[in-house]
Amino acid sequence: MADRIEKIRKLELVKRSLALRHKLKVHDSTKAPDNHEELAALTLSRWELEDELRAIEELLLSDRTRNVDGKKGILTRDKMHQPPPRDIRDLSEHSPKH
Repeated sequence: MADRIEKIRKLELVKRSLALRHKLKVHDSTKAPDNHEELAALTLSRWELEDELRAIEELLLSDRTRNVDGKKGILTRDKMHQPPPRDIRDLSEHSPKH
C-alpha cells in the first residue's frame, strides 16, 4: 500500500513539473512588460515557478538516486550468486568470423 501511495505521489510531482515547465514557456512567449513594476512582478512570478520546479526536481532526483542504489545492491547480490564468467578465450571460439 505504501508503495502505491509513493508511486501516486511521484506521478503527481511529475505532472506538476510538466505544468510548471509549460507555465515557464508561456512566460517566455509573452510580450515584454511596458514598465519596471510589471517587469518586477513578472520576474518574481517566474522565480516562484522556477523555485518550485527546482524543488520538485531535487525531490525526484533524490528518490531516483535511492532507487538506483537499491537496484545496484540487488544486482551486486545477484552477481555474487552467479557462476564465475567463462574465460574470454572460450567466448572467442563461439564468436562469428569476419
